[in-house]
Amino acid sequence: MKHLIINADDFGLSPGVNQGIVKAYQAGGISSTTLMVNMPGFEDAVRLVRLHPELGVGLHFNLTYGRPISDVRLVPSLVQRDGCFYPISEISSRELCEIEIELLAQWERFIATGLYPTHLDAHHHLHQVCPEVYEAMAQLAVRENIPMRRLQQPHNLNGNPALLPITSDQVLLDTYEADNGLQKLLCYLHNLPNGSTEIMCHPGYVDEPLRLISKLTKEREFEMAVFCNLAVSRTIQALGIRLIHYGLLQSAMKGPVPTRSGAVFDTGIVPPVVPVLSPRPIRTIAKRKSFGKRKLQFRSLQGKKGRQRAFPRKKTRMAVRKKEKNR
Repeated sequence: MKHLIINADDFGLSPGVNQGIVKAYQAGGISSTTLMVNMPGFEDAVRLVRLHPELGVGLHFNLTYGRPISDVRLVPSLVQRDGCFYPISEISSRELCEIEIELLAQWERFIATGLYPTHLDAHHHLHQVCPEVYEAMAQLAVRENIPMRRLQQPHNLNGNPALLPITSDQVLLDTYEADNGLQKLLCYLHNLPNGSTEIMCHPGYVDEPLRLISKLTKEREFEMAVFCNLAVSRTIQALGIRLIHYGLLQSAMKGPVPTRSGAVFDTGIVPPVVPVLSPRPIRTIAKRKSFGKRKLQFRSLQGKKGRQRAFPRKKTRMAVRKKEKNR
């Protein structure tokens, strides 16, 4: 069986990004997203999640954009002099204990919304390149028994089983903003291996808050067009791929996964419905059988000479009067 998670990163980055992610979800192009809790679109993202409860939402741990949730005095190795995180372009020596402090602060802010993360991943793939970030995140994922985005290249952590969280079998970290973006994605779908796979993407609308924060702008709108394309959801259905989010990953490993229910997309596509013919009432069938037996009985009696008719005729009024007159 092929299980697919299509995750949109950077939910909460800006209202425009939020709207693009939700549009891709409504089109059936994504099933999951990860939320940044320290960005301008955070509260808007939480509002949208409540309107789309079947969208899987994880924590997008962020150490490269904006300011920390925790007190800057507790995480000096993570921030510059102005109190903002070091950008991904600058090399910094992040202390494990401080990473853990900030990770817990971002986790608690997520939990304070009343939501619960389906999984963990990191902004700018920081856990892929920084062993300390991976270690802090893996410990949290194992403790909370939630999945985490798979590493492309494993870190040398001495094989500690406590640092082996639940993951998908494969992960595809690619971009789709080029002219061949749709063809690339469809090729991935047609060649999807058995097991569970995550495909990452960055759909979104460009707005002013996004321009002030990120250099990835127009590319988001190109990717949004790809993942909103009807060919994506139709190909997933045609190939029999089960589109899930990380909250369903463990049950997918064990057995059948419940399908997405009650979702009607803006594109006008609804999940296929198999018509079910209601059975005929038992009472009607019994009547028909009874009538058939009675009809056969009548014919058999009628065909035998010397036997009484099955249904004798009623006496007419003239016959009754004639009988009375003879008396």
